[in-house]
Amino acid sequence: MLDLRLLHQAITLASYRNYARAAQALHLTQPALSRSIAGLEQRLGEKLFNRTSRGVEPTAFGALLLARSQALLDGATNIEREFKMMRGLELGELRVGSGAYPAQMSVGKAIGRMLNRHPRLRIEVMADDLRLIIGAVLAGQLDLAVIELTLVSGEARLATEALPPHPGHFYCRAGHPLLAGKDPSLRQILEFPFAGTRMPPRVARDFLELAKDGTIDRDTGDYLPPIKVDSIRMVKDIVLASDAVAAAPLVFIAEEIAIGTLVPLTARVAWMQTGYGFVQLRDTTLSPAAEAFKQAVWIEENQIAAAEKRTNGAGASGPRPSTRHVKSART
Repeated sequence: MLDLRLLHQAITLASYRNYARAAQALHLTQPALSRSIAGLEQRLGEKLFNRTSRGVEPTAFGALLLARSQALLDGATNIEREFKMMRGLELGELRVGSGAYPAQMSVGKAIGRMLNRHPRLRIEVMADDLRLIIGAVLAGQLDLAVIELTLVSGEARLATEALPPHPGHFYCRAGHPLLAGKDPSLRQILEFPFAGTRMPPRVARDFLELAKDGTIDRDTGDYLPPIKVDSIRMVKDIVLASDAVAAAPLVFIAEEIAIGTLVPLTARVAWMQTGYGFVQLRDTTLSPAAEAFKQAVWIEENQIAAAEKRTNGAGASGPRPSTRHVKSART
């Protein structure tokens, strides 16, 4: 039978087209790699690679071997992973992707909840461009992701499950000029610099019309704020240190509201809310770790939704700190 290790070495050599570089990537010496390839050629009875002026090139037999080998290696990897899945969470692994808001609101806490119960669980979180995350889910590189669902609408290969929407609220620092009078209007709020992450196409045109500033990304249809950052934690830092304003679900700024450094504003629009949920390959059975992750995220999301319901019942903004007694974060 063919040795999968030798097939992997052959694929690596074909990729680098150079024995020295391929050996380095494989953590082998060049003579050891040459012996492995020679042994594989002897086992199959055909020459697999030729050395040319352009580098190492596969022969016709080598090309056939390479075309079949990747599927064999992928199959072996899947068998090993499925065995780990059957052993349960203790020796399992979890690979998830997350958008910026769910990462901060529920995904991080859900992973912490899982690790308290299963400290040996191996976890990889991809928090990158949402479209790269979608590609990773489609390629089977991630078990599932928690992202904006409208970005995958119409993608037949993916199954989705919506999580509770969370309304967004504009906010500013304590001592901001907006707080000098009575409740500011949306127009008054957006006269100040707006800081935030990119927004999905479902709200892009509406927000551009509202803000009268920023741009629409021609490639993605996303709204790009005039002060665009990739970290929503950085957005808070910007608002705390300037007259910039931002928008987020209340849970994200709850601690700062409690200590009086940030103030939520009452003016808002109904369409400004989150729209994320779970995304996974259709007709694929999730691992026990992925299922446990989903349950943990649901626990966090339901707690957030319950807190928002209580807050909305008492008034979204709550008591406003006096601008005369709250020290500005910029001083």
